[in-house]
Amino acid sequence: MLELVYPQWFWLLLLLIPLAAYDIFYKRKKRNYFNHSRLDLLRAASGNTKYLRFLSLGLRAVVIILITIALVRPRIANQHQQLTGKGIDIILALDVSGSMKAVDFQPVNRLEAAKKVAVEFIENRRNDRIGLVIFSEYAFTQCPLTLDYNILMTIMDDMKINETASGTAIGMGLATAVARLKDSEAKSRVIILITDGRNNTGEIDPVTAAKLAETFGIKVYAIGVGSRNEVDYPVQTAFGIRYQKVRIEVDMETLNQIAAITGTERARRAQNTAELKAIIDYIDQMEKVELKVENYYTYRELFWKYIFLALVILLLEFLFQVVFRLEMP
Repeated sequence: MLELVYPQWFWLLLLLIPLAAYDIFYKRKKRNYFNHSRLDLLRAASGNTKYLRFLSLGLRAVVIILITIALVRPRIANQHQQLTGKGIDIILALDVSGSMKAVDFQPVNRLEAAKKVAVEFIENRRNDRIGLVIFSEYAFTQCPLTLDYNILMTIMDDMKINETASGTAIGMGLATAVARLKDSEAKSRVIILITDGRNNTGEIDPVTAAKLAETFGIKVYAIGVGSRNEVDYPVQTAFGIRYQKVRIEVDMETLNQIAAITGTERARRAQNTAELKAIIDYIDQMEKVELKVENYYTYRELFWKYIFLALVILLLEFLFQVVFRLEMP
């Protein structure tokens, strides 16, 4: 964006250009004239400068215009924004146990649906550090808290179901997420826990992990994913993958306990992608902080270019007057 720092200097043009013109024409009228019988020879000797005598006036006018523009101080301003204030620290704790292969979230399985909705959630956040914990038989930190959402989403895209897991350690997954947040100084600390089963392994049970979260002031949004009815589950056979109907029970009672202990009222259940997205959108709206937006500018000055050009034209005008001597003595 081009801006002029001192536009009032443009009034100088209304004064200086008429004065320069008056000075030149006044001097021309004050010249001494004399009679000569062969005026044609004098014109030939002077190079017939009839059309060039106003060149000096033109060059001086251009110099005045350029100097005036330099005094106006044109510059290009680039606006930038800086967000100040602490955001929210969020850990996504995702179940990657074998039951997440159920395909009741058509056309994908439960994990792929959870990943898609989680990516959309990440893309909507600003200035929040987000990390990723996965759990099945064991719990692992896949990505620590980060502001680099591209890395986080790349890691999430590569995340797979643990085919060899023999259980689901919801308590361990929650405890690992708490460990990642307990030392955080963020204004708000949140865990989004997504699972489709029951805690049947691990050294820490979900309620104990929830009490640990409550001790550190961490809120846990617990989400149970999966249909209440029988669902299609892929099974490897000698003839390839076949789907059979199975019923997978989600322990909503325990998830509700986790929510109540950590202050998020109740757990929520999603039986399809639309419901899961609605729940994540609700969490997105609940967990917002006011960020102060400060505008600042960087400038690229242009005035020196006009000064340089004015000096070049002054030099040309000097050469025109002194070297070429276009005026008769």
